[in-house]
Amino acid sequence: MIPQGASNPFVPGRGTQPPHLTGRAAEQREMRNLSDYLKAGRGAPRDIVLSGPRGNGKTVLLRWFQREIEAAGGIDVLWRTPSDLADLDALATSLVPPGRFKAMLPDTLSVSIAIGRLGWELGNNTGTLTDLLTVRCNHRPLVVLLDEAHTLDADVGRALLNASQSVSAVSPFLLALAGTPGLEPHLNTMSATFWNRAKHLGVGLLGGGAAAEALTRPLAAQQPPITFEPAALERVVGESQCYPYFVQVWGAVLWETARGSGAAMVDEALVTAAASSFAIERDTYYEHRFDELERRDLLDIAQVVGEAFAGRSDVPQNELNAVIGSTLADPSTAEILSLRDQLALVGYVWKPPGAGPRWEAGIPSLMRYVCR
Repeated sequence: MIPQGASNPFVPGRGTQPPHLTGRAAEQREMRNLSDYLKAGRGAPRDIVLSGPRGNGKTVLLRWFQREIEAAGGIDVLWRTPSDLADLDALATSLVPPGRFKAMLPDTLSVSIAIGRLGWELGNNTGTLTDLLTVRCNHRPLVVLLDEAHTLDADVGRALLNASQSVSAVSPFLLALAGTPGLEPHLNTMSATFWNRAKHLGVGLLGGGAAAEALTRPLAAQQPPITFEPAALERVVGESQCYPYFVQVWGAVLWETARGSGAAMVDEALVTAAASSFAIERDTYYEHRFDELERRDLLDIAQVVGEAFAGRSDVPQNELNAVIGSTLADPSTAEILSLRDQLALVGYVWKPPGAGPRWEAGIPSLMRYVCR
């Protein structure tokens, strides 16, 4: 029996670290490899671009990386979102706060910029951002983590990408960007073509074994431990779609149900008792996604795309383009690609890095919900 006052270990929500992070070993290894350059006093040779549909754990990976760097020591790490970086001056002020670094600036640089009431005033001189950031990184290595990067202002993004390329060539610096599958088309608007040489890491659905581990390990760590019957675990993993957010929702409702009943094992009966709570959470989530598609005038296209994916894990790119084009009276290639990008932006479909010309469903059961 779970003792009174115990807190639920599962964390369905907005990117909070789950009780057991699993299934991301390859991505974690690549991120560590790039941070190792900074430990050696060198700039990383490439930026990190994390992309994937919402709810798959991009923010969780960034938070893990932040804690990893902080625990190792010797490297500064900044967490930022586009709302912190409205323009070039805000970007410079956020990354190189004047109160901390003004005294370190060489005279040749300090006379060319001003400090206003809100921070640096660079007069749209993007080269000065590079100079400021180089001064900071020469003082102490720096990692910048930018979440929700698909909403970054294009001019600010161009300045940041250019500064990252220049600074990392001479100083210990690393930039990591995370966003929805709309991130990569958005980066293409920034006229910084070198960005596509970044380390691209797709964050998609978990494997079945990883989803099972994410459920069983936290419950086994309870006092007293809670175990799973194999058939019950298989059912929960299947109904979660191996979608990380749903895995956490399932874990949370199973924990609550076990606490209420005093059960020490998750069996078919307990899963059935918890299923209605999970269904409410899932359908509420789907209602919001459905409303988003409707507001963007994408429902008709989402329906025919969902029908094309029925019974399949992925669809060839030329077929997806043809399906989207079938909803238009006289489609041009530009219109088709624009609509495909919009579906990717909301995570309805996506093309994982390295997958070739094949597209996957963001969440297969969301497509079934939209069609229904």
